Amino acid sequence: MIIVHARKLLLLAGVILLFSSAGHASDCFKCHEATGFSGKVVHQPVADGDCTICHSPHVSRHKGLLRQAEARLCYSCHEEVAAQVEKKTYLHQPVRQGQCSECHLPHAADGRGLLAKKGSALCYGCHSETQNAYKFTHKPFQRGQCNVCHTAHASDDSRLLKKLGSWLCLDCHKVTARLKKTHLGRDLGVLDCLSCHNPHGGAERKLLRTVSHQPFADRECETCHGQPSGTGLCLGCHEESLASFQVVHSHLGVGGTANACTVCHNPHVGDRPGLLPKNEGRICRSCHADTFARRDNMLHQHANWNSCSDCHQGHGADNPAMLKNGQDVCAQCHERHKAFSHPMGEAALDPRNGKPMDCLTCHEANTGSMFKHFLRGSGERGLCVQCHQSY
Repeated sequence: MIIVHARKLLLLAGVILLFSSAGHASDCFKCHEATGFSGKVVHQPVADGDCTICHSPHVSRHKGLLRQAEARLCYSCHEEVAAQVEKKTYLHQPVRQGQCSECHLPHAADGRGLLAKKGSALCYGCHSETQNAYKFTHKPFQRGQCNVCHTAHASDDSRLLKKLGSWLCLDCHKVTARLKKTHLGRDLGVLDCLSCHNPHGGAERKLLRTVSHQPFADRECETCHGQPSGTGLCLGCHEESLASFQVVHSHLGVGGTANACTVCHNPHVGDRPGLLPKNEGRICRSCHADTFARRDNMLHQHANWNSCSDCHQGHGADNPAMLKNGQDVCAQCHERHKAFSHPMGEAALDPRNGKPMDCLTCHEANTGSMFKHFLRGSGERGLCVQCHQSY
């Protein structure tokens, strides 16, 4: 008899537990004010009143009592996004950091995709540099439709474009006889429209980039075209640049080949002096893909990692990393560490290799690392004990 009553009691407890976990949102709202849970679009678990799909009611290792790390939790339902992230080469920064909530609201929103803000207002929260007051603007940019050209999560293009090269542009800008004539009959499918055109806006109707090569601006194409190509053509006018290549490590002779100036410089237009693009990291990535690939997988990167010329000489230097002023380049930004720093130089030799210590002994400034301040090991202990073993 006692056994029968025990079984009935367990069965009753199971039924109560089953029903209490199915629609328990009202219990949560006894403590958690029911704000932010209404909108034109409601997250399915919220609509079902089941908070435990995402949250643990008791304890968790994650903020907000999430059942898993934020991105892992989202991917458990949104498998199509997880598959895209897995396959593509370049990830949007919030995606790479596993912070879906940087763009999406978890409970409800007034727009599709549970986006935190509408249209381009969301993108401008991070990409404020694109909010230039252009005289002429590209139609999608003018309408705040960033997603016409860009994918939000991942892409095989570093600019997160939906298609590579000119194929994206040709979806709207159809090939006409006039367009072919303007581009001297070149196959538009192999050109990169963005090398000459700003996709957001510009000072003139064709949205050409702001800095023009003088022969191009003067429409004197024959100055360069029809002449023997190569660096000799460029140095014929830019004689002042010759000395910058006459160093131990020159970009012109990397790998025993004569790199053309046009590998880095656009011969027609650019975003800034030197006919370089605003995002110079794209140029460097084309050759140093392995360095950028390692950087993309790190949690902590050097600030302004896309401005390679902040630290490196573009043409060449006497050190193999082509650093400006050798290791002193770090002190240009990190000035206080001139006085307060670990001993460096000939007076402090690295016991692991006997070489003088410098900033790069402890910091991985190029690719970043998994540790804060892009240290080469855990700052709490892991890095220091590599040398200070007695401690």
